[in-house]
Amino acid sequence: MNWRATLRQIFVRPPGEDPVIDGLRGMASLSIVLFHSFYGAMFLLKDFERISSFINQLPPWLTFLLNTDKAVDVFFMVSGFLMGGALFRQMARSGRIAIGRFYLKRLFRIYPLFLLGIFLYAQDNLRKSFNNLIYNLLFIDNFRMKTIIPVGWSLSIEMQFYMILPFLIYGLWRLRESHRMAALKVLFALSFVAVALSALLNPVTYTTPMYLFHPERIDPSQFLDVMYYQSHTRFGPLVLGLIWAWQRELELRGNHPITQSKNIWWGLAGISLAGLWAFFPVYRQDSWFYADFSPWLNLACHTLHRGLFCLGVLMAVRHLRGISRFLGARFWRPFSQVVFPIYLFHFPMIVIGGIATLQTLDMKSIQSITIWQVASIFVIAAALSLALGIVLHALVEQPMIRIGQRILAGKISGKVTANQIDRANKVLQSESGT
Repeated sequence: MNWRATLRQIFVRPPGEDPVIDGLRGMASLSIVLFHSFYGAMFLLKDFERISSFINQLPPWLTFLLNTDKAVDVFFMVSGFLMGGALFRQMARSGRIAIGRFYLKRLFRIYPLFLLGIFLYAQDNLRKSFNNLIYNLLFIDNFRMKTIIPVGWSLSIEMQFYMILPFLIYGLWRLRESHRMAALKVLFALSFVAVALSALLNPVTYTTPMYLFHPERIDPSQFLDVMYYQSHTRFGPLVLGLIWAWQRELELRGNHPITQSKNIWWGLAGISLAGLWAFFPVYRQDSWFYADFSPWLNLACHTLHRGLFCLGVLMAVRHLRGISRFLGARFWRPFSQVVFPIYLFHFPMIVIGGIATLQTLDMKSIQSITIWQVASIFVIAAALSLALGIVLHALVEQPMIRIGQRILAGKISGKVTANQIDRANKVLQSESGT
């Protein structure tokens, strides 16, 4: 194990890598830790009235912090961009996709840490975890919410997307090049239809104010199991990532120029769009949104908010140089490079941060939590998650990726020399994504 080389790879961006991807993934990983720090505080408070008092500590202009779970949608969009871009390039080069190689790479990228996560989280309830194990191993746990790892449902959505992605790319390639973007835009539009239909078939999801989804009022699973965890309600950002990837492909060919004047206005529109939808759902009971509550407005917002938030982020990233420079800051790099172990294992770090901040192991004694205490929990959890992520990246994630690359290098060339393996590794590494 060459720790110096590993740390350099984590903290130093080599030439040729897109700094925007580092920024998006780094911000998204920290946003998820922040969201679950808030979620952990509300879990400790439990009581409906105490949670309402906790939320009311936030001034209205900071209530977007309660919606930082949208970082998962940004993850989906980046995954669609990276994986779709790699497969678009394969099709452009050779007219075919090495489907077995694609699946094997995903297997070695995800499964080792995923199995470790299942083993550790299963200790909380061995009997229940054993009964749910097959759903998790097959990445179908989100259909019936039999997740062992708390964020396992989102990994299942990604893996389901990866399973169909090569065939989707093949289908797009059979269309005329001028029709491919139109087909992707239709898929993106259909993602909103899927969300709306899911809500309409389950009226409680949109006729109920979000703050009432609490065990003491209305079971939150009536919303979460219908709108939050299901693949058909979350595929919009993944398709948006494919749109981004195809736009990049056209730009690299010189077929899709962008004028500077268009950049500025589209970028500002993107910031406005993302900023608007960052404040939905609304959890403050005294919000204007509930002064004259409209279920139909609520339905429209539930239908649109995730897809349009990601669209706004994409518009800002693509059309504003200042945003690109901000995302290219070195600070985001380590949180991006070890994003997967951070994503899987930040929950225990939040627990440690909570114990260190609240100075107690007795949950029943906690009657109130301040926003500053949540900030402390977040900082501790983020730092510990990064440290653990670096260790797991070096000892588990990176070695398993290399094993997969060596297997693939052997499949490509049959009997290969060490230099040939090294060259193949570099090619495969350049295509690695989330």
